[in-house]
Amino acid sequence: MFRALIIILLISLNSCGLLSESKKLVEYKTTNFESVKPPKEPDYQNLNSWAVHPEIQVSEFSDFENNKEKLPVDVFFIYPTMHSDKNDQSWNADIFDPKIRDYVLGSTIKYQSSAWYSVGDLYAPLYRQAHLRVFEDIYWENGGKQAFEIAYQDVKNAFITFLEKYNSDKPIIIASHSQGAGHAKRILQDFFDEKPLQKKLIAAYLIGTKITDQDFKNLKLMTDKDETGGFVTWNTHRKMSKRKTQNTSFTVPFDYLDDALCINPITWNLEKKSKFSSHKGFLYLNSKVYPKSVKIENMDKAVYVNIPKMDLLKKIAVSTVRDYHKADINMFWEDIRLNSINRSKKYLFSEN
Repeated sequence: MFRALIIILLISLNSCGLLSESKKLVEYKTTNFESVKPPKEPDYQNLNSWAVHPEIQVSEFSDFENNKEKLPVDVFFIYPTMHSDKNDQSWNADIFDPKIRDYVLGSTIKYQSSAWYSVGDLYAPLYRQAHLRVFEDIYWENGGKQAFEIAYQDVKNAFITFLEKYNSDKPIIIASHSQGAGHAKRILQDFFDEKPLQKKLIAAYLIGTKITDQDFKNLKLMTDKDETGGFVTWNTHRKMSKRKTQNTSFTVPFDYLDDALCINPITWNLEKKSKFSSHKGFLYLNSKVYPKSVKIENMDKAVYVNIPKMDLLKKIAVSTVRDYHKADINMFWEDIRLNSINRSKKYLFSEN
C-alpha cells in the first residue's frame, strides 16, 4: 500500500511538470522552421486568448480563494515552458489546442501564478511559447531563435492590450518563470527601463532565468524586502553530493549561471543562508502550504537547498527529484505571496 502511494505521488509530480527532465540526452523530433506554418495568432482583445483574467472564472484557483479584498494593483504573469514533448515537431505551442490550454491551467497557472492571485488583479496571457528544444544550441540556431521571437511578440502584444484596455494606470507587478522570465526581461527593457512606465513598477519577479547587472540600464536588483521599483531573481538548486551533481542534467546548468544575480527568496536580501523558522510556505501538489519546510543552505549564483522537511511520504517522493528548477516558485510560494503584498503596500503607501 505504501509503495502504491509513492507511485501515485510520483505520477502526480510528473503530470504537473514538477519532475526534472531525463538525465539522459533527449533526442527531439524536429523539422525545418520554414516548412512549418506558425499556429494561429492570439487576439488579446478576446478573453479566449487569456489563461487568467479578472473577467474569467478560473476553477484552478478554487483552493486559493481569499476573502480579503485585493489591493488596487495589477499582476502580469508570464508562464514557463510547458511545450516540451520530444515527439512534437512544432516550434510554437498552439494556444487554441484544448490539451495545451488544460495543461497550462492545471500546472503553471494553478501552482505558480496562484502565488499572486490574492495580491491584485491577475493577468496571464496564453502565448505561442517556443518548444523546449530551442534552448539547445543546435536548435536555437536552426529555428529556435525565430520561434522564441514569435513567443515574445505574443507576450508583447498581450502587454500592450493589457496597458491600453485593462490597466487603467494602476501600479504593476511583473511575475514570471523560466522562458516566461526571459520574455519578462524584454518587457521590462521595452516598456519600463528608463521609460515613464518605470514609475508604475512595484516589482518584477524574474525567476528561473539568468539576469546579470548588464541587462538593464536603470532597473536594479532589490536587496531588501521593502524595496519597490526594481526586480528580484533566483534559480533553485538542490544541494547534493559531488557524484549526484555530476550525474544530474540540470535545466539551468551551473556554468550557464556565471555572473547571474541572485536574491534570497526567504529573507529577500543577500544573506547566503536562512532558517527553517523563516520559511513561510511550500505549495505542495495537494494545494496545501507547508511552512518551515525549506532552508537555504548557501547562495552563489543560485540558492541551494536540501530536500524539504516534510512528512515521510512527501519527503520520499520529493527526494527522487534532483532538478529543482520547476519548484523555483512552489518552494517559496507563500514567501512570494506575502512579499508581493508587502511591496504593493509599500508602493501604495509611499504614493499617498
